[in-house]
Amino acid sequence: MVAVYELDGNDGWERVAEFRLSAANVVELFLFGERRCPLALHWYRAGIETPATAPPVTVSDGPRFMRALLRPYQMSYCRLVDESGDHHGVKT
Repeated sequence: MVAVYELDGNDGWERVAEFRLSAANVVELFLFGERRCPLALHWYRAGIETPATAPPVTVSDGPRFMRALLRPYQMSYCRLVDESGDHHGVKT
């Protein structure tokens, strides 16, 4: 599971989304809060492009997509964290 945190001006980092890989290698996206994390939705719908992944890696790539999420990114307002545990959100 990879959690997405966004910088909240008041409270520090807020968990806004998480990507989970099922036993069948299907990537699922869960969203939290009112903002619904447009960046996570974009990655889920369009894929992730990194210098090492062209064309973009998409959710249909399963484990490869999850690994691409964890590549270092230069983002000051968002961070991705490899996590495990039970969390509840809104599945998209």
